[in-house]
Amino acid sequence: MTKVDTIRQLLQRMSAITDWKYALGLHIRFANPTLLYQTYPQEWIDLYASEGMFFSDPVVRWAIDHTGICDWSDLAPQDANNVLGQAADYGLKFGKVVSIGQQTKSFGFFAHGERPITTDEIAAAEAVFVELHDATQGTDQMSETELLDLRDLNLTLGAHRSDH
Repeated sequence: MTKVDTIRQLLQRMSAITDWKYALGLHIRFANPTLLYQTYPQEWIDLYASEGMFFSDPVVRWAIDHTGICDWSDLAPQDANNVLGQAADYGLKFGKVVSIGQQTKSFGFFAHGERPITTDEIAAAEAVFVELHDATQGTDQMSETELLDLRDLNLTLGAHRSDH
């Protein structure tokens, strides 16, 4: 099985856990993930990028400074720029962040529009996310050509979004 097949299967497992949306940044270097997989609504992705929300997002700040799991609602008091409120407008109302890794960190952001994410769901997500992190170890050493096939998997995720 190729690395691309392994990553594809892990992403499929992540999507099958529940009917949520997620963004997975793997092996983050200089505030940029080596690999990024997301099922968030495209309108939210575009707004988030155009407004530079990454730098004021309390969920991202938490992930940078910690490892483990945190509920977005616990970070709301630190949300001076209303990033979480704006995310809720795009159906990302209830969320959890998972931050893992030692030599390189990976961040997983999981959101549901209708209900809080359960303990079992986030535990299953963390397990798959750790597998993704481990399976993509060394990607920061790959050439851009080698990374292209792995990055193209994000297009496959986008083709299965219910919001398009």
